[in-house]
Formats: sequence, C-alpha cells, structure tokens
Amino acid sequence: MATKKKKPAKQLKATARTYYPPRTFDDDLVALVALYKSSNWSFSNIDLAQLATDAAAQRTERAAYDAAQAAFEAQHTKFGSDQEARYGRFAAALNAARGAFRNDKTVSAQLSKFKRSATRKSKTGASGAAAKPTG
Repeated sequence: MATKKKKPAKQLKATARTYYPPRTFDDDLVALVALYKSSNWSFSNIDLAQLATDAAAQRTERAAYDAAQAAFEAQHTKFGSDQEARYGRFAAALNAARGAFRNDKTVSAQLSKFKRSATRKSKTGASGAAAKPTG
C-alpha cells in the first residue's frame, strides 16, 4: 500500500511580521511585575528580575520611540509645507516664462519638458492603458 506524501505546511505571512502589542503593554508589564512582587509569586521558567528589567527597558525605549516619532511627524509636516511653498514659486516662475515667451518656439520647446505627464500611474502599479475605462 502506497503512502501519501504530506505537503509541507505553508508559512503564513502573518508569522513573518513583527508583533506589536497593544499600546497599554507598558502599563500592563509594570503592573504584572508589581503584582508578582506584592504577592510573592514564584514560578519555574519565570525570572522576575528579568521581567523587572524588561519593564524598565520598555518604558525607556517607548519614550525614545515616541520622541523619534514626534520628531518625524514634525519634520514631515514642515517638509510638506515648505515643499508646497517651493512648488508654488516654481509654478509661478514657469507660468511667467510660458506667458512671456508664448510666441517663441525655441523657448517653448525648452519649457515643454516641464509639463505633467498625460497619464499617471494607478495605485496598483498597472499601466495607464489598463486603468482607462473601456467602452
């Protein structure tokens, strides 16, 4: 009697991702350590000193992470508003040159490279032809 070969188990994509516990994890970890200490609990394979160290490290790293994220958000906002102002000046300069040299074919040809592309990429990365409606 022939035996069937078992298919190898598929690894789920979710298992490859980093797990981020809920935002209350900091408080939960500190509270659990306090409960262990106040109740004098001791279990095999549970190192209370390591848990206390983890709680302190979690608080320190969370504060550093939150500060870095806030700095990024501030920089991102500043960059966006500065870029908007720069683009406004760019568009004004481009439109002034187009208006001043609208009858000069040489200059118009030089300015033609600053046109927006006729088709934009879709969010899925498909070609512009695939995004156009048929009918």
